[in-house]
Amino acid sequence: MKKPLIRKALWRLSRIGELRGRYLRALDTIHGGRRTRSEKFAALARIPEQLLVRLDLATGVLGWLDVEQGQFFLNTQCSIAEDSGVSPAVLNRLLHSMEKADYVYRRIEKVRLDEKDEAGLNLVRTRVLVRFTQKFWKDLGLEYEWIKAKKSAIKKREQELREVGQARSTRIEKASLEAFQRQVKRHQWQKSEERKAALQKAPEAPPSGAGPPTPDTPQQRPPTGPTAVTSAMDRLLNKVAAKKTT
Repeated sequence: MKKPLIRKALWRLSRIGELRGRYLRALDTIHGGRRTRSEKFAALARIPEQLLVRLDLATGVLGWLDVEQGQFFLNTQCSIAEDSGVSPAVLNRLLHSMEKADYVYRRIEKVRLDEKDEAGLNLVRTRVLVRFTQKFWKDLGLEYEWIKAKKSAIKKREQELREVGQARSTRIEKASLEAFQRQVKRHQWQKSEERKAALQKAPEAPPSGAGPPTPDTPQQRPPTGPTAVTSAMDRLLNKVAAKKTT
């Protein structure tokens, strides 16, 4: 209510039934020579507060920008109708008439849900984008206030978009760093497993400084005791006899 645009628009729209010949005249002539029924203006007089609190001044769309998530969300017609005390059908017919008068632009999208009904068919949710045109503010007598408020909102939105971009870059950088760390740990684990497998497959090598491997049969040791002494004397006598003969 501190903005002149919102304050004046609320006052004029809430009394549009009394001021229908002065403001929004294109809505009164959408049927050519026949004037629009008063029910349209009565419905419009009941919903201005809920429209203005949901109005994004930077774009003219009924929605809001979530800076933390970095996503723009749209307000639903059902929530506007519920808070205004009118039925969704009445609000839909009013917006359809305002679209004919070129006061709003609507883009309707159908989103297929994973949920299914009793017949096994997927449920469909309708998402509607509603944007007020400059002609609406001009015929409401608030074109200057609208342009001024829009410029101020665009400057604020640029700052918000910079914050969104910075937060997104931070998230991407953090995700890339975590992915790189996981890749390095996995590479190290693979190298460790390869070394373990190589050690298990390699044959056992002899210790350093050891001689050649011995056969399985034990080596015969030289005889000891009296037999060994007699054998040694015999070999000595044989050598002496051999020298004499030579």
